[in-house]
Amino acid sequence: MAGKTGKTSAVDGKRRPASGRAASAGGRAAAGGRAAAGDKAAAAGDKAGGAGAALARVRAQAVKGGGAAERRAQALLELIERRKARIAEDFYEIGEALRELQRKKLYLALGHATFGEMLKARGIMGLSQAKKLIGVVAALPRDKALTLGPEKAYALTRYTAATPEVDTPAWLLDQGATIAGKRVEEISVRELTAEAGKVREKAAGPKRRDPEEQRARAAARTAQAALRKRGARGATVEARREKGVYWLRVEVPLEAAAALLGE
Repeated sequence: MAGKTGKTSAVDGKRRPASGRAASAGGRAAAGGRAAAGDKAAAAGDKAGGAGAALARVRAQAVKGGGAAERRAQALLELIERRKARIAEDFYEIGEALRELQRKKLYLALGHATFGEMLKARGIMGLSQAKKLIGVVAALPRDKALTLGPEKAYALTRYTAATPEVDTPAWLLDQGATIAGKRVEEISVRELTAEAGKVREKAAGPKRRDPEEQRARAAARTAQAALRKRGARGATVEARREKGVYWLRVEVPLEAAAALLGE
């Protein structure tokens, strides 16, 4: 019995390490569970924090980067400024090249029948945009165009084209002229475009109605007056054009209609 007992003890001795391993594995699983729960909680916190939390992390990383991050930021800003300057300058050279291609009809040498066809076939830009750049080059010297930028320079050419006065974009700039109470350098593209529209509308004068429309409206007024004279108070007659033909739409109160019909 003693031998058996010793054997049993030996077996028990082997089992105890297994129990230890199980306990250790359980501990690791619990720790892993806590870590996973922590990650999920952190993710939930980030989501709840939204853009504010994300911005805070970016700022923390930038501060941690120290001088290197600052140097990189400055380099990127300088790069942007250089590219902005190139964009502001290049549009005028592009306009000059387009103008020469159009005026000298060089597109014919490339096998294109028209200037617009060349632009489309080569994927350069739309015809309207090309005409804008050409218009700027034709109206303004390079230095003045670069000062205004492509959009305002074109808007100014449209404004001077609309005015009855013999003026040019360059002349307005040289004279320090004002448009809607603002100097050209101060006025926005939207305001300049709106002013050009007002000038064109004023120059066009009041719109003349179509003679047929005038006759239809006159007939409507006559019919309405006749109905009201016969006792149909509140009667209205309106001229409407449908499918190229004018119709008179008559609206009469029910009681007045009965009187008109002799009922």
